[in-house]
Amino acid sequence: MQPCIVPVKAGDWQAQAKLLPGAAEHPEMRFATITFRYATDADKGAAAGPDALLNAGLARCLGEAGHEIVGPLHVELSPEEEVAYGSWNKIGFANARLAQLIFEARQAQAFPILLESNCYAAIGALAGLLKSGVSAARLGMVWIDAHGDCNTPETTLSGMLSGMPVAIATGQCLHRLRQNAGLEPPLQAHNVVMVCVRANDPLEQELIDQCGIPQVPVSDVRRNRQLLCAAMDRLNDSVDAIYVHFDIDALDRSELALTRLSEPNGPMSDEMAKALEMVMAYSKVAAFGVSDFNPERDVEGQAFRAISAVFRGAIAGIASRSRR
Repeated sequence: MQPCIVPVKAGDWQAQAKLLPGAAEHPEMRFATITFRYATDADKGAAAGPDALLNAGLARCLGEAGHEIVGPLHVELSPEEEVAYGSWNKIGFANARLAQLIFEARQAQAFPILLESNCYAAIGALAGLLKSGVSAARLGMVWIDAHGDCNTPETTLSGMLSGMPVAIATGQCLHRLRQNAGLEPPLQAHNVVMVCVRANDPLEQELIDQCGIPQVPVSDVRRNRQLLCAAMDRLNDSVDAIYVHFDIDALDRSELALTRLSEPNGPMSDEMAKALEMVMAYSKVAAFGVSDFNPERDVEGQAFRAISAVFRGAIAGIASRSRR
C-alpha cells in the first residue's frame, strides 16, 4: 500500500501563520514547526515528546526573537494507514507524510523545525528535501547523536528500528520503508557527518567505517570546534541542502535525568548550543530536527532546560544568516 498524501492548501498555510506575543510586526524569518508523533512499540514514551516540547514553550523563543511561526503542523496518517499491519510499516507512511509537510513548508518559504518522537523521522526529513527539488547526490545530513544509528537487521544487537535510520537513509537496508517514505534514491553516505557519536555496536562501527562517514568527536565540540568547522565547510560546498539532526542523547548523561539510552562523556548543553549556532549558520542547512525527548522521564524538567538551551543556539545560528 502506498501512502496517500493530501496536500495542505496554500490558504491553509497563510491561516496557520502567526506572530507569538512579543514578536516584531515585520518578522526576521519564517519558521514552520512540525511534529512527528509516531513511534514503534519500543519507543511509545517518546511519542509524547513533540507535544510536550511545544506545551513547555520550546518554540516560544522564535516569537520572542521576532520570527513568524507557521503551525504547529502535525504528521497525521490516513484511516487506512492507521490500521495497516506492522509498526515499521506505519513509520514509513508517517515519514512520507512528514516529507510532504516539509515540502510544503519550503514552498511557503518557511524553515522547517521538526519535533520528532524518534530518530527514524530523519528519513522523512531527507525525503522532504528531496521532494523539494534537491538531487540525492546533492543532499547532506549532520547527525548529532550519541549513537551512529547505522545498524541493519543483520548487525543490530537490540533489534530496534531507532538504531537503523542512517543505514536506512543511505540505502544499506529496509529499502521498502525508505522508498515508501519517498527517499529514493538514497542519501549518499559520504554526505553524512556524525557528531558526538560515541556508543556504537561493533558491527555498526564497521559499517560506518566501510561507508567512509566522517566523525567529529566530543572533544572537538567541547573545545575549538575546528574539526566540526572543517567538516561543515566541506559539506556545505558539496551539497545543496543539509538536514541537521539532534538527538538529545548527544548531550552528557548528567544533563538528561533518566533519558533512555543516554551516554556519559558527552558535551554539556552550553557547549552543544555554541556548536549548533555555528552549524546552523551555514547557508545550505535547510531543516532542523530535535528527537527522542520522553517527558515521562523528565519529571523535574532538567532535560527540557538542556534542550531549550541547545535549541536557542540553533535558532541564533539560523537567524544570523539574515543579518549578514
